Formats: sequence, structure tokens, C-alpha cells
Amino acid sequence: MLTMDNTTECNHGHSGFLSFFMCASDPMCIVGKDGVIQRSNPAFQDCFGPLVRHLPGMPPGALVSWRSDVSAADVTDGAFPGGVLQCERSCTRHDGRKMRYGIEMYPVDSENSDTGYLAVYHRRRLSNQAVGDMRRPEERYQSIFNNAVEGIFQSTPEGRYLDVNPSLARLYGFDSPRELIEHYSSIRDELYVVPNRRDDFVRIMETRREVVNFESQIYRRDGSVIWISENARPVHDKHGRLVCFEGTVMDITQRKRAEEELEHQREHFRQLFDKSPQAIVLVDLDRNVVDANSGFEELFGYRMKDICGFGIRPLIVPESLLEESESYRNAILSGTPLLKETQRKHRDGSLLPVSMIGFPVFENGEVACIYYIYQDISERKAFESQITHQAFHDSLTGLPNRLLFSERLEHAICRAKRKRQKGFSVLMLDLDRFKDVNDTLGHQAGDELLACISGRLSGQVRQADTVARLGGDEFAIILEDIEDLEEVKDITTRILAELRMPVRIGGKTIHPMGSVGVVAQAESYTCGEDILRNADIAMYQAKESRKGYLVFDQEMHERLVESITLEAELREAVREERLVLHFQPIVCVEKGNICGFESLVRWPHPKRGLVPPGQFIPMAEETGLIIPLGQWVLSRSLWQLRQWLDNSSLFPDGPPAGLSINVNVSSRQFGKGTLVDFIAAALEKNNLPPECLKVEITESLLIQNPDSAIKELNELKALGVLLAIDDFGTGYSSLSYLQHMPVDVLKIDRSFISGEESRESSQIVESIIAMAQSLGLEVVAEGVETERQLHLLQGLACQKAQGYMFSRPVSADQAEELLRQSLSAG
Repeated sequence: MLTMDNTTECNHGHSGFLSFFMCASDPMCIVGKDGVIQRSNPAFQDCFGPLVRHLPGMPPGALVSWRSDVSAADVTDGAFPGGVLQCERSCTRHDGRKMRYGIEMYPVDSENSDTGYLAVYHRRRLSNQAVGDMRRPEERYQSIFNNAVEGIFQSTPEGRYLDVNPSLARLYGFDSPRELIEHYSSIRDELYVVPNRRDDFVRIMETRREVVNFESQIYRRDGSVIWISENARPVHDKHGRLVCFEGTVMDITQRKRAEEELEHQREHFRQLFDKSPQAIVLVDLDRNVVDANSGFEELFGYRMKDICGFGIRPLIVPESLLEESESYRNAILSGTPLLKETQRKHRDGSLLPVSMIGFPVFENGEVACIYYIYQDISERKAFESQITHQAFHDSLTGLPNRLLFSERLEHAICRAKRKRQKGFSVLMLDLDRFKDVNDTLGHQAGDELLACISGRLSGQVRQADTVARLGGDEFAIILEDIEDLEEVKDITTRILAELRMPVRIGGKTIHPMGSVGVVAQAESYTCGEDILRNADIAMYQAKESRKGYLVFDQEMHERLVESITLEAELREAVREERLVLHFQPIVCVEKGNICGFESLVRWPHPKRGLVPPGQFIPMAEETGLIIPLGQWVLSRSLWQLRQWLDNSSLFPDGPPAGLSINVNVSSRQFGKGTLVDFIAAALEKNNLPPECLKVEITESLLIQNPDSAIKELNELKALGVLLAIDDFGTGYSSLSYLQHMPVDVLKIDRSFISGEESRESSQIVESIIAMAQSLGLEVVAEGVETERQLHLLQGLACQKAQGYMFSRPVSADQAEELLRQSLSAG
């Protein structure tokens, strides 16, 4: 029979039973001989909560009803068949749910030595083995005391430990409870980090007769500090005298650290909110301002104290955007963060282009308010507008460039197929002997002539037509809604007549001449590039025949055959490695030394001579030859760099760090799944570090294949290879591409550098360099030809440059000599 006599002094068994009783997960209560509940544990109260507040004096029948074959007298008199009474009943929990419990009652000696019983509620019947174990409660409770996860202790009011379990010993850093008890002669002076913390413990115990969640920092045996939480109660003898304290201890160090981290995060957030240069406002579900930071006050001109509690929409949302604002708000209230670019209104009524982030704040799973973050993007919008215009328009003439012309050409094809009535025609125009104008009168005169020609062409077409400058002295025209070939010929004749009118430039009279290639029935094509190709073929045949203009037809088939022949010859040249590499040095603007080379492929044809890259590279891209050609260029370029680095006469003290090779990679080489592995293998084969290779890509790759390209770009970046955007500014690169693409270098197109006399070009160059610096990107200026251009780049802090001022592309041997001279000069 288990003894439950509180009149005796504390002993291990009694302490173990109480600790087990209070910590047990099963509901338990102790009932006296008179059937009155004397004590219950927390698990019992959790199950039958509404009765806990009235437990003293409450008969057990209010909670459960025993089996009919067990009488009230059996319970009251303590008649237990076999020493244990078992039954199974449906009990009503405090939340109204009925639940089946197995109930076991064990005889105990209750207070005043009256026989009572311990009632234990189980969701299931215990096994016979468990019943047998319960018949030995003293051993069971002692086992739980020794094996409990939480630390359990008994201490004197004066501050010495009487008994502790192994968990507490381990928690404090001791190998055994005995070591812990012998170590602390005074809990007050040796355990707690904060002096007098034990006094607080005792004072709370005296006042409340219990200590709950008493959190403190304590010293472990090794001197380290941890946080603990204590729960304890006093134990009295039969005369009411305080005998000891007993309770449990939990290590809450991780929780306290988490709380401290949370508090730090809150403080960090508040600082971020208050000091952020972005405008941040918190709005409740009634659209009223709850809080706003100084950035909001500065951006919109309102003071927080003046607008707190007022609706946000009348203050900053333009009337024309009220519906849009409501749509955004509904999307955020659905739980979806929102990022938009829109306009908002300043206090003075002016409109501001802003980037707006709106995200919901949840409380208890429901949206309680909304944070809006605004950033003024006026400068970026102006810059993007400028860059966009430059991307789609020729900086000299203001006409659409090749990119915009190609886009409009594709639209014309689609539109013609939908209408199935009138067609359209395309004209390709090239000035005759334009190079002579540049050579004799200078590039400024050539630019003036191009501007004049663009004006004349625009004056001879209708508003619906498109005139574009494709580059150099080459123009293209889309003639919309054409009735027949005769109409095309009439317009072409009129254009040529206007073109040939003399023009006065630089004190000289120039008689412009031009050749035009015509694709009359362009609506029959499915690809704009095919139209431009055939118009180009017709134009060059017109130039060769000096006929002014020619309409593309089947008689030009021989020219196409020749093109096919050239393609076959290129395939043979690639296969047999008859191509060669030339190298153009890249120079450090500040020091003037060579820091790298751009590798350029050349085709020395046995009959045609040196075939220009502009003739065979597009063909290689169109036919797929660019894949093996590009692999050869990459492999050969890295091999050549290795030869230079291993040249002891060139580098007697060993190869320098930082010498790099730039290799152009076509957009068609991406998306095949082989580029990254090939580069990695080539670098390993030549024993070169990845950073010595800079892969140059064009903006068209970012525009045409952003999703397929970004994976391989990121893989190249992870490999350590550097990435450069070639001819930057001639295409359309949204800033979002630069922010998300793993780009290292921007190469400014030569057209901006050669146009340094143009204020617009200078501003573009300055803007690109400033933008690159803000993004941490290196800048290389292409096409540098004069000291003035170099001086301007130095003033703008441009890091590197290349161009004819330093050297034309040269052979490997000549490049080595240039490098030797650069090292000697340095």
C-alpha cells in the first residue's frame, strides 16, 4: 500500500511520488475514505477543467460513475478485489466531449492515516504488465524521479540541496546528483548569476506559497552561464512547519536566446522603418494611416502627426488611378504581396513615378493591416526612357534602328496575313561611295549627310510607313498597303530622285547617290530576316549593276547559290581548322598597360582573301556552324593565353595575375546544355583559372532567351568565369536584367564613344558608367580612337578601353610583342 502521509519528513519515495504525480501525463486524483477528492494533478485539471475550481469537497461521482457491480460502499470502505479496482467508463471532459477512459484505483494511506485511493485515468486499459508495475508505485515513482527529463530537486529554506535527480545534475554540468549536492554549500551565493536572486525566490514562495516559471541565469560547474525556469512549492510537516522546497528545473537558454534575437529583430525593424530612405506607411483596413516614416514625409510632403488616422487615398492617389489603387488593395488583402510601378501624388499636386511594394500584415491568420513602401523612380524612368529610345532609335538621325525596324517588319507580316487584301513592300537603300565622303570631308560631314538623307527619305513616305537606319549608310523602308508593283516602282523612283538632289556640307556641294533593293510582295514571306536578306541581295546587285534599284526575283538565284557555296566552304574551313585568331588589346585606362585581349576569329579564304566576320559569322549562326566554330575559338583562345603565360622570356618572374582573354559567345551557343562543360574542360586542359576568361554576350541574348540563358549564365558564374555584355546600349537592356543577371562587365558600344562630340552620346556614356559603378560592374569602352576620347573616359572613371588608338586586331605573335612592349613601359 502506497503511503501518502504528509506528516512525515521528506524522503526520496515521497518526493518521487509527488513529482511523478504532478508531472504525469495521465489524469490522476487522490480520494479520501469519505469519497472526497483531496488532490488532483494538472493533467486531471486539463481534462475536467470546469470542475477543477470546485474540486475540494467534490465527490468523485460528479466526474465518473463506477460499474454497477462496484457499489459505493466498495469505494468508500476501500474494498478492492485483488488490491486494484479497474473499470471503464465514458467521462465528460470540460469541453463537453465524451471520451472513454480506463480507470484504475490503488489503495493508499491518505492524510490522517485513513485509507483512500489513487484514481488513474487511461485512454486505454493498461496491460497486465503495467498493472503489475502499478502495484509497485514506490519503485515506479523512484524510477521516474531518476529518469525524468526535467531536473527535480529538494532544497532547504536556508539554501542547500537535499536531493536532486540525474537530469538536474547533468543540466548543471555534474556527473552525478551526489557531486551536485556536495558542490553547492549555498545556493544563494554560488548558483545564481544575479546576486540576491535566491532571496527573490524565497520571498515569492513565502508570499504566494508557490514559485511558477521563475527565470534566472545560473552558473554551471564549468563556469558557463545558462538560463533556467523553476517551478516549486513548499513542503510542511504535520505541525505546519516548513520542511523544504521541492520543484522542477528546465533549461530555457535556447528560448531566451530566441527571445533576445526576436527583440533584436524588432529593434532592427524599427530602425529600418524609421531610418529607411524609402517611404513606408502602415494603413489599417479602413485605409487610415497608422504609422509613417520620415521617408514618407520627405517623399510626399506630409507630416506623420498631421495625417495619422486619416485616409491614405485622398492624400496620395491621383483621381485617375483610384480604380487601379483599389484593385491593388484587393490583391494585397487576398494575402498576396504586390510589386508595381505606378504614379502617386505629392502634397503640392505634382505626380511622382514610384515603385510600390504592398504586403499584408497578418494577425491570427487574418490580414490586419497593409504596409506600403514607395520609392521615387523619377531618375530611373528618365534614364530608362533615354536608354529605351537609344535602344530602338539611331542616335544620329533619330530614325528607328535595326531592332525596331525588325519588330515592325514582323508586325507588317502578321497584319498582311490578317487583312488578306493589300500587301506591303520593303526597300533596302545604301549610299554609293559614302566612304569617300568620310575620307575626304571627315566623319562630321558624313554624319551631316546621313542626317540630311534620313530627312529626305522620311519626307517621301506616308505616316504609316517606316524609315529606319540599319547602320552606317544603310537604310530600310517598309511601304504599307501597296496596291501593285507599279506603285512600288513609282515610290522608289521618287525616293531616288529626291536622294540625288545636291546638298551643301562643309562648304562643299555633294551629289548623293544610292542603290535600292526591293522586295515587292513581302507579305508572301513568313520571316522578316528573309525579306531583309533578299532586299539586301537585290540592293548589292543594283549597286554592282549601277541601275539605281532592282526588284528581287528568281534571276538572282545564282547569288543565293553562291551564298550556299560560301556556306559549304565555311563548313570545310571550320572542320579543317583553317580559321585564325586575331587579338585586340584591352588597356587599363588609368595606367595605360595591357590587361587583356579580345579574341577575334578571321577566315583567310584561299580565293576570296580575308573574309570579313560580318559575312561569315551571321551565316555560321544561321546554319548552326557557330557551335563548332565557337568551341574552336574558345579552345584556341585559352591555348594561346597559356602559351603567353608559359613564355619565360615574356614573364621571367612567372606569369602575372589578372591577364585575361575575352571570347565572344553567340546566343545560339546557349541552351544546348554543353557550353559550361566545354569551357570547364578547356580551362582544366590548359591549367587556367576560370577568372582569366571573360565570356562576351550580346544584349539580344538577354532579350530573346532570358529564361534559357540565365541557367547557363549562373553556371558559368558559379564556375568562376566572368561575364560581359558586348555593345551595351545598342539593344534594349532593362535594368531588371542587369540586377538579376550575373553580369560582371559592360562594354560600351563604339557608336557612343565615337560620338563623343554629341552631348547626347556623352550623357549616355556617363549614365552607363555611373549605373555600372552603382551595380559594382566593370566598364570597358570600345572603339577608342583619339586622345580626346581617352581623356573623357579617364574623367568618367572608366576602368578599361580598347580601340584603334591602342591597336587594331593583330596576330598572336604581334599581340605578344605588344604585350612585351607594355610590360617594358610599365
